[in-house]
Amino acid sequence: MAQITRRRLLSTMAGLGAGLVVAGRTGANSGGELPQWGQTSGTTDLQAGPLGLNPALDPGQIPVVVRIPDAGVDAEVEQQQIVDGQMLDPSGPWVVAWYEQSARAGAIGNCIGSGHVDYWDVGPAVFYEVAGLQEGAQIEVVGGDGATYVYEVENIQRVEVANLTSEQLNSPEMVGPTDYAAITLITCGGDFNGQEYTQRDIIRGRLAFAQGAGGAGTEAGQTEGEPAADEDTAGGTLAEGGQATISDDGVNVRDDASTDAEVVTVLAAGTAVTITGGSQEGNDFV
Repeated sequence: MAQITRRRLLSTMAGLGAGLVVAGRTGANSGGELPQWGQTSGTTDLQAGPLGLNPALDPGQIPVVVRIPDAGVDAEVEQQQIVDGQMLDPSGPWVVAWYEQSARAGAIGNCIGSGHVDYWDVGPAVFYEVAGLQEGAQIEVVGGDGATYVYEVENIQRVEVANLTSEQLNSPEMVGPTDYAAITLITCGGDFNGQEYTQRDIIRGRLAFAQGAGGAGTEAGQTEGEPAADEDTAGGTLAEGGQATISDDGVNVRDDASTDAEVVTVLAAGTAVTITGGSQEGNDFV
């Protein structure tokens, strides 16, 4: 017997066209399909790709592990592609797919993943309990360098696929552009009509803090340049090799410690940075 898997995240739907894809079972089209990645209503010439996603100021890290303690998730992450506007399915019941066209872990933009809620001949799968997460629940994403990026759930939506418009799908609340480090996890949910699920659960989180491979971490709300409580600069996250997360938008990075120095880039809130040298003094700043 052929294996039945949750088919795609988003697929072509007559009269629509937009952003992303969610895993669903193989079967006849019952109106439970989603529009193509990067397409808008009435548009036919846009190609699949990271349309609507912000380029990351910090490149971030390729996710390798996702842990969601409150949902019993501790899963490996596989890299998947968006092909002809379709997100390829996670390859099995216990793996989470991350899409290379989306933002990396810790980067500004929308880091997008998907997982099966259940699986043929297996039953409950990796994302079986994610729809029950509460606001503030933590989503831990481990990057390829060993750093852990901790996101906190902001909201969970259950959407009826047949009623989705391109504008809704490509909005910042779903798979559209974000000006902060966000994570969006998508799985099937709601009713199963014998062929496929007709709804999708969309879990949105915001980066709260990053923890380096050595264990040092900085909260997103911590003032830039300020050591964590009870932690001195020499031995804390602001020491060379430590990591920090920018807490405010519009932080200027200059080539030396002077307000007269040239601005080389501007960082947004949620950007994870690594300290590569010691402190410098200039213009009464460190």
